[in-house]
Amino acid sequence: MVKITLISLLLPIKIASVILNPYSVTKKERNSVCSSISLNAPNKFSEVQKQGVKPVLKIINKGDILISEVLFNPRTGGVDFVEIYNHSNHEIDLKELQLANANTAGEPANIKNVSATRLMISPGTYWVITTNQANIKLNYQVKFPNQFAQISSLPAFNNDKGSVILLSNNQVLDRFNYNAKIHHPLIQDEDGISLERVSFSLDSNEPGNFISAAATVGFATPTYKNSQEKSGDEVYARLLSRTFSPDGDNFEDVMTLEYQLAQPASLATVNIYSDQGRLIRKLLKNQSIGTSGQLIWDGFDDQGQKAAIGIYIVLFDVFDLNGNTKRFKNTCVLAGKLN
Repeated sequence: MVKITLISLLLPIKIASVILNPYSVTKKERNSVCSSISLNAPNKFSEVQKQGVKPVLKIINKGDILISEVLFNPRTGGVDFVEIYNHSNHEIDLKELQLANANTAGEPANIKNVSATRLMISPGTYWVITTNQANIKLNYQVKFPNQFAQISSLPAFNNDKGSVILLSNNQVLDRFNYNAKIHHPLIQDEDGISLERVSFSLDSNEPGNFISAAATVGFATPTYKNSQEKSGDEVYARLLSRTFSPDGDNFEDVMTLEYQLAQPASLATVNIYSDQGRLIRKLLKNQSIGTSGQLIWDGFDDQGQKAAIGIYIVLFDVFDLNGNTKRFKNTCVLAGKLN
């Protein structure tokens, strides 16, 4: 009886040893412990958990988490932010990550912990690291307000050029060497415009893999999919419905134009004409757009007057930095009650 009691007391310690360091015991001992767990589960394993032994988290490997977006030159009164993306198929603890810039030798410097406490992020999610999440929420659309990691200070990211480095246990997971010249060449004022990643399958510093966020999304996309992220090879601009009636009944009150482009950094001009060819509304004029999105017409003209019932033509002209142009033509009907 004494022998059995002693084994019972020592079993949780042996189990913990196997969990924490499976190579510290012999194969025979591991098999013995596994058999004991099987025979005594779940009581014995719960005892180990009560003693503070936690399952070992997956090791964060290079490529598991990537730099997705960087705002290094905020507007006056704004703050910097770095957005990261969980590119793995498992949860990642932000407590295991560090953010840094580079010293004159190009090595990681001014290293900051991303989170002081355990903070798990799911696969396929975008999280923003900043010193003032309220400021980001005030200046940009934020679709997932809980996906922030706020820290007291960020590494210094200069407004002209620098490096954003993501680490875990002194291993560089990703590095983006940014330069203000990466911004869209037609942008005159870069303040408050983030650089977004186009593809997570390409290296961060592959030419063209970061580009200015689109004007149509407010020049940044914190916590959600990048406006310039590649969406697909199919190119289109189409109406979700060819008929709409802006009468406030919450049914097809607006015209919605859905589009997708193969190339990032495109600009678009979108005009709406009457069936007689008269310009009614300018939705966009040489404005940077994302690789996919939607444009809305509320049925009002450029003077703020409600357009008449009738047929309207929507011209969507798009061009990219390589000089490629394409026009999409759609026809819609503005419907309403006849007096």
